[in-house]
Amino acid sequence: MATDLNTDKKQKSVFTKWLEKLQQESWQLELLISGFAIFGIFQSRTIITDLSFAKNSYLEDSSVWLSMFVFVIKKGWLIFFVNLLIHVVLRSLWIGAIGLRYVSAEINYDRFQYSDIFSRFLKNSVGTYDDFIERLEKVCSVIFAYTFLLFLLFMSLMLFAMQSVFFGMMIQKINPTSDSLLALSGFFMIFYWMMGALVFFDLISLGGFKRIKNKLFSKAYFFLYRYVGFMTLSFLYRPLLYNFIDHPYTKKLFYFSIPYIIIVGFGQTMFQNVSNPFKPESDYLLSTGQVLNENYYDDLRITRLNEFPNEERKLNKRFLGWVSMEQYEISKSLSSIFIALDKDFLRVLEKDTSVTPYFKSGYVFTWFNFHKKSDPDVDSIQKLKSAKINGLFKLKRQKSREFAKSKDEKLKKTIDSLQTAIKNTEGYFDEITRKLKLEKVKKIKAAYLKNISFFIDTDPFAHTGYLFF
Repeated sequence: MATDLNTDKKQKSVFTKWLEKLQQESWQLELLISGFAIFGIFQSRTIITDLSFAKNSYLEDSSVWLSMFVFVIKKGWLIFFVNLLIHVVLRSLWIGAIGLRYVSAEINYDRFQYSDIFSRFLKNSVGTYDDFIERLEKVCSVIFAYTFLLFLLFMSLMLFAMQSVFFGMMIQKINPTSDSLLALSGFFMIFYWMMGALVFFDLISLGGFKRIKNKLFSKAYFFLYRYVGFMTLSFLYRPLLYNFIDHPYTKKLFYFSIPYIIIVGFGQTMFQNVSNPFKPESDYLLSTGQVLNENYYDDLRITRLNEFPNEERKLNKRFLGWVSMEQYEISKSLSSIFIALDKDFLRVLEKDTSVTPYFKSGYVFTWFNFHKKSDPDVDSIQKLKSAKINGLFKLKRQKSREFAKSKDEKLKKTIDSLQTAIKNTEGYFDEITRKLKLEKVKKIKAAYLKNISFFIDTDPFAHTGYLFF
């Protein structure tokens, strides 16, 4: 038993020495990884832009969750890019400082022959050159881990926010029209955020609640701490967090992380530069037709994007408005207008009893979804088609079995006629379905268009010839 303990101690001693040696040489890996990471992060801008466009274009029904996810990705990108860029600059300065030390060694303040007041000030404030290198080394060594800690703290905050919204929506989904459930949802979200606020206060106070010796309070808070830690995944990075706050130097950086996360996450909404105090708000100008918005015209939008280099065009795209004209100044005899079919249009159609939808709304697993169509007319035709064709197939199989035994040519002709009947039946019902769908398209377009009015110089203009785009 004693031999095993001695062996464990020796292994731990070797491992500790290896870690100490590794941390002294880690600057090379830090610099290498930071360089590759900055390059990769910078190149990923277009991927994040594509993700944001995909969310708004194809996954609008899940916009709440995906918006939060994209928000975390964008802010995480900013945290990593800024911090790693600072790390590379400071580590490069550290290397340069060491190179300069090889040439000029320490700072000799007496050689400058300054007055006593300046000599004392410089010696106290600047210190020795080795102190300067040591300060740079500390910052560079910490900032790499600090980057990950910042992102993980921000991710935990957003996970908590997403869960509170999710639970509140689940309560409302039970009965959206119930005032009592709506009140319960609001009460639950307030209670949930209060629990999170307690854990957050304990975090910024470096364990203020954990120091309370009352057994009842400690036990109650222990379960709350474990629950919030599990829901926010903070248990995954606790070693990193507690190693940060147990040292006076890194503790300062931890306190700085709170305003840092607030500025990174919400800084762009906190400040505004009013460059022209005489210009009204953009929303007012747009609603009154007194501003030219290039995003509402195809030609101006393309011209603006072409001003950027190829790799920058995707980054400077914007989402289309609900309408877009082909030209700002119409120079052709024929021009087109694009109208986006957004959720507001869908809500109007859902209330229109003259039309029915093609499919059930929401996401479906298409491999095993056999009843995705919800149009009653098409469904009834398909059911009648299946019944007719199944009867013909059943008769054909019966005649095929008789023909296999007797080899009667009359049965062969009957089988061929049944095959022709199956083909004709499929064509007949497919044609009926095609006409139904075409008529349905006309009804849906008419339902869309009856909610839209066009005017040219205040004169009404009839709209015809509309296509899905």
